[in-house]
Amino acid sequence: MTSATLEADGEKLLHHLETNPNNGAAYDALGIFALDNQSAPEAIDLFSKAIQLDGPVPRYCAHLGEAFARLGDYRRASACVGQALVGEPTSSDLRWAYANLLHLHGENDQAAKNYEILVAQSPRHSEAWFNLGVTRSLQKRKDEARRAYEQAVGITPTYAEAWNNLALLEVEAADLNAAEACYRRALLVRPDYRDALYNFAVLLQEEGRMPEAISIYERLVAIDSGFSEAHNNLGNCYMKMNRLSEAQNQYVETLAIHASHREAPMNLGIVSLLMGDYARGWAGYEHRLTQNDAIPQNWKIPRWDGKLRKGASILVHSEQGMGDTIHFARYLHLLTNAGMLVDVFCQPQLESLFVNFPGIRRCSSSLEALTADPLNPIDWQLPFPSLPHLFRTRLETIPSPSAYLKVSAGNLESWRQVFAELPTAKRRIGLVWQGNPKHRNDHNRSLSLHLLDELLSTPGHQFLSLQKGLTRNSLPESIIDLAPLLVDFNETAAAIECLDLVISVDTAVTHLAGALGKPVWTLLPYAPDWRWLLFRDDSPWYSSMRLFRQPIPDDWPSVIREVKRSLLDPL
Repeated sequence: MTSATLEADGEKLLHHLETNPNNGAAYDALGIFALDNQSAPEAIDLFSKAIQLDGPVPRYCAHLGEAFARLGDYRRASACVGQALVGEPTSSDLRWAYANLLHLHGENDQAAKNYEILVAQSPRHSEAWFNLGVTRSLQKRKDEARRAYEQAVGITPTYAEAWNNLALLEVEAADLNAAEACYRRALLVRPDYRDALYNFAVLLQEEGRMPEAISIYERLVAIDSGFSEAHNNLGNCYMKMNRLSEAQNQYVETLAIHASHREAPMNLGIVSLLMGDYARGWAGYEHRLTQNDAIPQNWKIPRWDGKLRKGASILVHSEQGMGDTIHFARYLHLLTNAGMLVDVFCQPQLESLFVNFPGIRRCSSSLEALTADPLNPIDWQLPFPSLPHLFRTRLETIPSPSAYLKVSAGNLESWRQVFAELPTAKRRIGLVWQGNPKHRNDHNRSLSLHLLDELLSTPGHQFLSLQKGLTRNSLPESIIDLAPLLVDFNETAAAIECLDLVISVDTAVTHLAGALGKPVWTLLPYAPDWRWLLFRDDSPWYSSMRLFRQPIPDDWPSVIREVKRSLLDPL
């Protein structure tokens, strides 16, 4: 219908009202005309006049509800359509509209009841089944939601949205095979379905199936090039495959689309560090402080600005794991050598190790003990991992790659006595094969004890466990368990000093051995932490360290075979 025809119809209705001012149907018709012309406020006045004249006629009430809905006023809209439903309780169309408006208004309990009435009246109404599933999901009634979605796809097998939502429920139930099947059904009928592509890619990514996830993400960004989260996740997958330049490009693309993206700046920093681009990397790494797992501190002490001031006091505090604290402790020398008064706040397990760190003023695992002392005020504070950024560290300027931690003479002597009571051996080797299970990447960096069987058969070597958290009698007889004596990292450090070699996955112990200057072989997953770089078997952070890398993802057996061959080399 042309605009000229609409205008003529409107003039006819107005003329009719001039001669019949009490005709409710005419007001209703003129209200529909106003709605068609995108004038919802005027339509509301006209529908209200129709109801005032003729009473709550169902179609007048329904039209008034539609007008309120156009304005986003779902409370009044649902009330109006509910009034219409009182007059026509068997109307499927009114029931559908009423339930949808209740859902939009957030009244999911009432919405679900009306969807249930509707599917009882019209059991083949697949959209009603779908919306019932949505409301049941919001109510955390997962089994009922699943049944509703199953009804929807049973009636309409091509219902892609229902397959997608059913897949999400299967993911929550940890039935990942079923979830994958549902995503594939959704994408079979709608290959360009954005939500299903994204959710399926996330599932594959979380399962560690990176090549498959990359394929789906690449399809997704080809369809929707402005989907910043897909670009960011694609970058994460590329990084897990050590395709670093491609990862870097995706993070840059993410920020071009969404300049305030929460994760991409840090991801760009990490991939830059992994590439050895420390100039860009440290700046990006500072964005870790905006992440969900950052430890919040409402510091009243100002953050250190990087200027070395003789006599000024600074509190350097732990932020992440104990390995990170040990790793970045090398920077304390730079502060103390410049004449700054350095206090250290660290984890309790590290306190006895750091308390004797040369040049520092105080060390404690109690923040209050450090900050509430009026005799030793603190001018500045900074977390350990921010030190490289402020010192503008580059690969060629990494401080203290050799030993920077020391063990007290008394502690060392006690451990020498412990080792004197052990059987003699060609070489004594400390082992750590698992990290902290709470670490988000622990499933990649840790390995199972049985994978060490081939290594333990190496003749002439004595293997000693530095692994904490083991159950009694869980070690084979070929390993001597030192764990009961390792009450803190000071004891662990003294034990390491008495060893010939430490072989460890990427944990705090490998950092400790490197910080002590002891020979340490670090076993790395295919996609390592940023500090180990790529394609090298040494570390610029620790001169006594040798790196053994997985040649392909999850291939620990190859790593263990290479370690054994190296153990058999002449000393």
